[in-house]
Amino acid sequence: MRAAAVVAVTGVLLALPVPAYAQQAGQCAPPEATVAQPEPWAQQRLSPARVWPMTKGAVRIAVVDTGVSAEAPTLAGAVSEGVDVSGGTANTDCAGHGTFLAGLIASRPMEKTAFAGIAPAAQIVPVRVTNDPARVDPVVLAAGVRAAVDSGARIVAIGVVNTVDAPELQAAVELARSRDVLVIAPAAVRQAKQRAYPASADGVVAVAPVGPDGPPKSSLLGAQPTVAAPAEQLVGIGPAGLGHRLASGPELAVAFVAASAALVWEQYPELPAIEVTKRLVATADRPSGQVPHPVVGYGIVDPVAAVSTLLTGQTKPPASREHISMVLPAAEDTGPARAAMWFVAVLAGAAVVAAGTAAVVTRARRRGWRAAAPLGRRGRDIPT
Repeated sequence: MRAAAVVAVTGVLLALPVPAYAQQAGQCAPPEATVAQPEPWAQQRLSPARVWPMTKGAVRIAVVDTGVSAEAPTLAGAVSEGVDVSGGTANTDCAGHGTFLAGLIASRPMEKTAFAGIAPAAQIVPVRVTNDPARVDPVVLAAGVRAAVDSGARIVAIGVVNTVDAPELQAAVELARSRDVLVIAPAAVRQAKQRAYPASADGVVAVAPVGPDGPPKSSLLGAQPTVAAPAEQLVGIGPAGLGHRLASGPELAVAFVAASAALVWEQYPELPAIEVTKRLVATADRPSGQVPHPVVGYGIVDPVAAVSTLLTGQTKPPASREHISMVLPAAEDTGPARAAMWFVAVLAGAAVVAAGTAAVVTRARRRGWRAAAPLGRRGRDIPT
């Protein structure tokens, strides 16, 4: 019997099983039966449905992870055969990690639950590089990135943490850049002073985690983040069953950035990958002070703004297939759902620096959070 985790979602206590990602005693993750009915906090925070009349992210996304189960009901018809770099197909997922991440990206809406992926028209190309997300070989990861690029995917979402570099991995990232494929990877590491690969490479979108109350206090970053995204107390799917599970992990933030990029790319199919990155950066919920911030980069990704904002040099607003209002309601809602949407991204945390302890307390410009001054660690800048 697996343990259960309890999380407050829009004021409702929701009990969901904790996912057992790694295989235990030779058994795979069982089907999920508990359905999450309230809208998860991350979905409220990003509000992707506001741009679904314009774009649902009908773009091929390669998920480089433990595979993605084609049997997951909300991913029915969305998962290709994929590539298992060790041989075989990748559209099964004993561990469940890759399926969870793919579900955050592309789960189709389902009755009796508010949960859905951020880009519910995305097509998933599973690329299996491991059966245990805690064990990653950088050479195998490099082969997975190459396979993802060769699959025709426009976006490569790396869902595993890797702290070892390899020439093969660098070459795989260069191949992606040469073919205008956007690579998105976690900025997280497992121990202090480690580096995150390929998140440290030029041109890779490095993603930092945030939770309902800000960046996880235990989070360690091994690359300067480009942007941040939800990664804690996430509701998602398992490899089978109509139910949902609860999971946390800094690498899961990659899903929300990859899905946001898909929404942008369907709306602006002529953009090169670097321009998609610039749009994600320019429209993120930016912290106050100098950017990139060492904890959240240029801010928390905002798919609605990324799709709908008229940027410098853009001559006309994005076309909509039907009328959509992009203006937030004027009346203030003091209920728990509205409060969660506006205040869930308060960044709170402490970082030890040479001069002492600096508190990071953020409040975004549209959702009421504000960041402290940068904590001192600088990395590569993303051109804007």
